[in-house]
Amino acid sequence: MTDMIIQSIGGIAAVYGFAGILGVPKKFLLWAGIDGGIGWFVYLLVGAMTHSELLGAFFGAAVISVGANVCARVFKTPVTMILIPANMTLVPGAGMYRIVYHILYPQGEMAAYYFQQTILMAGMIAIAMFIVNIIWNSVTVSIKKRREYRNEKVE
Repeated sequence: MTDMIIQSIGGIAAVYGFAGILGVPKKFLLWAGIDGGIGWFVYLLVGAMTHSELLGAFFGAAVISVGANVCARVFKTPVTMILIPANMTLVPGAGMYRIVYHILYPQGEMAAYYFQQTILMAGMIAIAMFIVNIIWNSVTVSIKKRREYRNEKVE
């Protein structure tokens, strides 16, 4: 557990720096870092509990998406301002490296295995973000309609 917390703090620092390189405004750097660090912690926790990197990536990306939507609502900024840098912690860069490594040192089976794992990991991240955004938009639209209905009823 201590190792997970230390890695999450490292994730906060990494996302903070990455967001700065991407040109995210300074007032959002810490929030993007915290969102990415929490997502990384969830990834590690779910991965340790289920022994599945894919489930960890799914739930980590879902938490990051919820955090990015909340920050976007609070700070009145586009969701992508927080979402893109925060997801940096989950991007399967090691898998991409392993694919190229095993292609260069002819080990086709290992390259194919890491290719499959990398595609699955990226897919889980994308699906999680998609599901969270659909639910978020549905909830916010229904809240707006309820408010409009109440306002019409009062008048």
